[in-house]
Amino acid sequence: MSDDFALGASNAVTVLKKDALCSPDCGVGDEPWTGGFVRANECRGSCMNLAADDEAGGNHSRLITELDQMAARGVNHLRLMASSEGAPTTQPFRMYPALQEAPGQYNEAIFVGLDRCLDEMQKRGMRATMTLNNQWQWSGGFSQYVSWANNNELIEYPSSWNLSKAPQRSTPGTGWGNWTEEGDYLFTTYPDFISNGNRIYTDSKADELYRNHINTVINRCNTVNGRVYKDDATVMTWEVANEPQPENANQYLGPYGLQYPPNPDDPLLPWIDRTSEYIKSLAPNQLCTVGLEAKQGEWYFKAVHNFSNVDYTTSHCWVQNWGVYDMLNSSAANLEVAKSFAREFIANTSQWSVDLGKPILLEEFGMARDNWKNVDREYLYLSDTSYDNKDDYFTTVIAAVIDDFKADGPYFGTAPWAYGGLFRPETEQQNEYGMLWAGDPPHEAPGWYDLYDTDATLDIIQNQQRDVSEFLAANSGS
Repeated sequence: MSDDFALGASNAVTVLKKDALCSPDCGVGDEPWTGGFVRANECRGSCMNLAADDEAGGNHSRLITELDQMAARGVNHLRLMASSEGAPTTQPFRMYPALQEAPGQYNEAIFVGLDRCLDEMQKRGMRATMTLNNQWQWSGGFSQYVSWANNNELIEYPSSWNLSKAPQRSTPGTGWGNWTEEGDYLFTTYPDFISNGNRIYTDSKADELYRNHINTVINRCNTVNGRVYKDDATVMTWEVANEPQPENANQYLGPYGLQYPPNPDDPLLPWIDRTSEYIKSLAPNQLCTVGLEAKQGEWYFKAVHNFSNVDYTTSHCWVQNWGVYDMLNSSAANLEVAKSFAREFIANTSQWSVDLGKPILLEEFGMARDNWKNVDREYLYLSDTSYDNKDDYFTTVIAAVIDDFKADGPYFGTAPWAYGGLFRPETEQQNEYGMLWAGDPPHEAPGWYDLYDTDATLDIIQNQQRDVSEFLAANSGS
């Protein structure tokens, strides 16, 4: 998820879910994933860092508690960062410590954290999507690879949450911070930040460094259980990147200015083709997907996913970040617009996936709490705020996906963003590396989209699990 711009059909589809989406050999190892409905949640980069030793900034007991909490709610899949990149000098708005501190130089303590996370997930019957790169600044991602390939050139950053910016609480390292703006440290716009990172598509040295990382992670031998990642059934999918962006367009289409006009010459497309081919050459028995949001419209959705090594399509639905919803507007009309947008978005991406003959996973969606109530309080994202709009929105989104699934549509799961678990912004305390490990990543306001362990929203997610399980049991012989 990013701040940019603020930022089925037939029995054939069902067969795709059960057969083409996972071959009999998929996930060599114990209990390969054989299809069904993915009830996912976002753990993201915090998983490998939380699972690391204390001296590496970890909090293993919290990880275990939160995995148990999610498993008890029926979550059977987590989308994880299997990447984060460092630099010669400490960079703002990022996960620390980084997994890859310099090209080919890995922090073994963080890698062991990823080993532990996968092993603990396996014990709970969970599967993982392993995200190998990132368009956005919070893990290093594209821009860091480009920097490495070009003599560690400076990276300019778009608007991001700076924990050290005013207003500050009396105890250091406990918040609040604010968004950066023009005039702050190495500030740039999101379009310019995207253009810089997208040089990875054509910079052969940056792309080579990324391929080396892909090879390293896929062939990693888990130090806890001895499984090579490419042979571990816990790994369902390798994802090319989180939200790779097309070339910036001269104009943006649609009522919210989100859609891109067709561009057959966009270097994103051959990059996705050759990267997915490389991933599948290393891990032929696991799945591969792109990580696209799908806001870019029908042409880009089909162009990005219409490669033979891309097994299924993805969508991310961000009504606030895309200018559809205003978290400070308490009107019923504001929420209804968001719900209508989400239903149409799900219907459109479902049909586009049918046209491609591929299943689809809703990898990200979220909504802030009722933060119009916090306008005159000390922090806009306090955890004690009600979340009625979020619950209404989650019910709508999950119902739309489940209805599609029950009608033999291509949608096969949802992944709400993001599980904060035990975290609360009111009691936050940065660790020695400056990290908080909220559900939201380090470049965003802590608590913006978090799902906390006591939120009744989790009942909606658990009810989804029960609904789908009952449906599958009733239709097991059909």
